[in-house]
Amino acid sequence: MASDPKNPSKIMSLLINASAGTTANYQLNFFGQLIMGLVYSLGYLPFNAVGLLLGFVMPGIWVFSTYRLIRFASHQATPLPFPQWMQKDPGNILIIAVDLFFLAIIWTLILSGIFDKTWVKILFTVAFPLLTLSMLRNLLQLLSKDGDENNEA
Repeated sequence: MASDPKNPSKIMSLLINASAGTTANYQLNFFGQLIMGLVYSLGYLPFNAVGLLLGFVMPGIWVFSTYRLIRFASHQATPLPFPQWMQKDPGNILIIAVDLFFLAIIWTLILSGIFDKTWVKILFTVAFPLLTLSMLRNLLQLLSKDGDENNEA
């Protein structure tokens, strides 16, 4: 069954709302990622599964959610600050695949010990995930602001 390009699925909506749908959810995820990412990166939590969760799974969910939200929002009358090729398939799927592939390669190198430097771990458990989460939150705010303006007219 093909998904409706104009509406996100129930699971996608739940992921987006749990990640950055409200200010409280966004702040919880932001500071949780910041603190746990630093704790892991500095070696106080030396479990590879934690690094994989913080550096690949959570950012992967946020990358997927952000780009799919861009695709869904492009079917509305909301102008988005993204290139047209990124707002529709196959470009949208391609950018998700490239980002996730990049993350998978980086985390393979980190977990294998090749990139075992603290700054690399901080970059991929703190900086990149927080940037991705903030991008999702800003996109949600942009869409809700435009939705409010359309409702007032």
